[in-house]
Amino acid sequence: MYAKDRSGAAPTLSLILPAWNESEVIRRAIDEADSALRQLTHDYEIIVVDDGSTDGTGELVEQAAKSNPHVRLVPHYLNQGYGASIRSGFAAARKDLVVFTDADCQFDLTELDRFVLLADRYDIVCGYRIDRKDTPLRCLYSRVYNQMVRILLQTEVRDVDCALKMFHREVVRKLEISGGGFLVNSEILTRAKQAGYKIVEVGVSHRPRTDGTSTVSISHIPKVLCSLARFWWNVVQFPVRDNSAVSVNRTHPSQAATVQDRRYVLASVALMFIAAVFMLTNLGYPLIDRDETRYAEIPREMIATGNWVLPQLNFHTYYDKPPLVYWLCAISFKIFGVTETAARLVPALAALATIASTMWFGARVFGKRIGLLSGVVLLLSAGFAFTSRYLLLDGVMALFVSLSLFTAYEAIRSGEMKLSWWLLSGVFCGLAFLTKGPVAVVLWLPPVFAFAWLSDTYAKPRGWHYGMIAGVTLAIAVPWMVAVSLQDASFLTEFFYTHYLKRFAGGFHRQPIWYFVPVLLIAGHPWSFLAVPYAHFLFRQSGDSRYQRPAVVGYLLLWSVWCFVFFSLSRCKLPTYLLPAAPAFALMVGHYLDYVLDGSADKASFWFAQFWSPRTATVTTCGVGIAFFAYIAVYVGDASALIYAWATLWTALLGGSLFMLFGKRDDTRDAWPASMGTASLLALMVMHHCVPTYSQGETLFDDASPLAEQIASKPDPAIATVAHEFSAVPFYLDRSDVGNFGGLDDPQLRSLVSANERTVLVVEKRIPSEQVEQYFPAGIRVRRLGNRGQAQVIEVVNPTAIAKRVPPKRGSVAR
Repeated sequence: MYAKDRSGAAPTLSLILPAWNESEVIRRAIDEADSALRQLTHDYEIIVVDDGSTDGTGELVEQAAKSNPHVRLVPHYLNQGYGASIRSGFAAARKDLVVFTDADCQFDLTELDRFVLLADRYDIVCGYRIDRKDTPLRCLYSRVYNQMVRILLQTEVRDVDCALKMFHREVVRKLEISGGGFLVNSEILTRAKQAGYKIVEVGVSHRPRTDGTSTVSISHIPKVLCSLARFWWNVVQFPVRDNSAVSVNRTHPSQAATVQDRRYVLASVALMFIAAVFMLTNLGYPLIDRDETRYAEIPREMIATGNWVLPQLNFHTYYDKPPLVYWLCAISFKIFGVTETAARLVPALAALATIASTMWFGARVFGKRIGLLSGVVLLLSAGFAFTSRYLLLDGVMALFVSLSLFTAYEAIRSGEMKLSWWLLSGVFCGLAFLTKGPVAVVLWLPPVFAFAWLSDTYAKPRGWHYGMIAGVTLAIAVPWMVAVSLQDASFLTEFFYTHYLKRFAGGFHRQPIWYFVPVLLIAGHPWSFLAVPYAHFLFRQSGDSRYQRPAVVGYLLLWSVWCFVFFSLSRCKLPTYLLPAAPAFALMVGHYLDYVLDGSADKASFWFAQFWSPRTATVTTCGVGIAFFAYIAVYVGDASALIYAWATLWTALLGGSLFMLFGKRDDTRDAWPASMGTASLLALMVMHHCVPTYSQGETLFDDASPLAEQIASKPDPAIATVAHEFSAVPFYLDRSDVGNFGGLDDPQLRSLVSANERTVLVVEKRIPSEQVEQYFPAGIRVRRLGNRGQAQVIEVVNPTAIAKRVPPKRGSVAR
């Protein structure tokens, strides 16, 4: 008695047997299939796909077909792979139900009656091997692979590669199968799940293979894993190829697109103007020790000595970093004078250029609205807003690294290499190298290489393309390296070994591996409150989420994640090291915000990001504003009317934001604009009031410090810094004879004090002034003039010294 299909009639069946060099077992496979199908229906066919066999498999199938009209041969004259055999079999199938199994007789086909019954309610019926008869090692490989497939592809099938599956013919006609290897089962089930087909599993008996030779071996594992990774990347994770499809214009009629674009262009110009006002005004407050004073003093000494090749600090070789930022700062000093404003113009202009390039790239790959949103995200990110006005190398480094990665993407995005963009990427990589060394190449190469390898529709740079990048980078960096080696033969050894390899190994600023997790959350405020919903959006496979993720998001993800991972693996960590990832994070968040702020978006999918994220971010921002007020009032002692005005404002905003947090939850239109507004106020208060107030309270010898008057009230004394370099001393006193000693017990420091009638020592605050006296001979008077920031200023008077001041012999300071 035959099994029945959905209509109650006996089913019609097509059985596909992919075969490659199966001459030992093919006749048995055909006979077993014929016997099993004959029990299920009278209308069936056995399709043997001979995939270029060289052992006579095809001839044996032809003989069987002559004696059995149910047998058909589909030949491949060249071996094309397992997936191609399945595709050919699907294309040749004529019956209502289509089954495929391997030609090695490892399954009892009489169990297909259960498949037919389940096919009445499901689109696809998959077998899973109940008692697998393979070797333990192969079973282990299979379990690991199945778990990976379930996690990455979310097939929810326990035995994805079980070669016994049944489909309705209309299903296989609609499935797009492109794979040609062993990944075909995973691809079929993934595409079926994406199409919404109902899938069920049923246990089947498994036999040990007794005839023929398996074509699967351990050597296939790397190839299968690579294929799985690329399939996941292109089909599951980032399936959108046309980036313009993700543009905001998707929600507007085509005739309105131009008008909308013009508005976004004008808004982008306005944003750049606001950013320029924020970054380029009120830059003249005292430099903050130790980074700002150091990076301003080195270019001042370049101008003083006329040596623009060899970086020097306190007129000793400074091995830590290449010279590009020093050059830019020295040029600014030449044009505008040696001032704090001239020094901070370098990071401020770099930050403006980073915002502009981020918006430009976002507009090209996503659309002008997302480009604008990305600029807003970057400008209001707490970490970026702070570093945009702070003299560091990392801001300039972030600019050139982001430009090198933007242009690399432009070079490969069309599917054909564009050498002009590729060479320009090398130029920016070389400038980044001159800014902070070979870490520029380390941040550039892995994301570009990984993205080009993973993505199907992008150009694949060859070895000589990467050689071009190396050549351009070296052409920019090598002339300086040669010139500096001629002046100091040990410079490059110190530069590469001490300040790169030893830093990576933890020689400086050693921190735990999780260090950058809180740094990222704080630096990314207020957008870090989108972390949870964005992760859900990024990896969600159900619904339309995957169609909202273009491949360029994958590029940005590789860029930002690699930057985070690399610096996390390094034992040397500082918060600003993550700055090169900021443009990538801003573009990803801007792309996501486009959906969050879109009124037509699915409320259920974006409600958390539309309601909880912005309002909790606003409450947190207001709390931080109050905390800054409390710190200034308690520790700085600034009780000005402006401080109390800020405190009143933040208290009122906090009350309002708490009311909105627990108020009407259906209205989310103003949630993110309100959060952006409070973030803007916080950035303005911190960078234009709190930081200048702090720097004025910490500065040693700027006009805001009373210590400067005490030093200047008497003839210039000998002066030296102890333990710490305190670069503000030579910078603000405009002195080229400041000694720098490793400790109070340095014999050269004692010689300096003995040789001069009056010596001023700048010592770390943690060292008691009474302790200083024990290091000098009797009769020498030690008086503490005061302290500022981390330093105390101590006057040492030696009445027995000759009247003429003796220049100090500088020692070396431990850095």
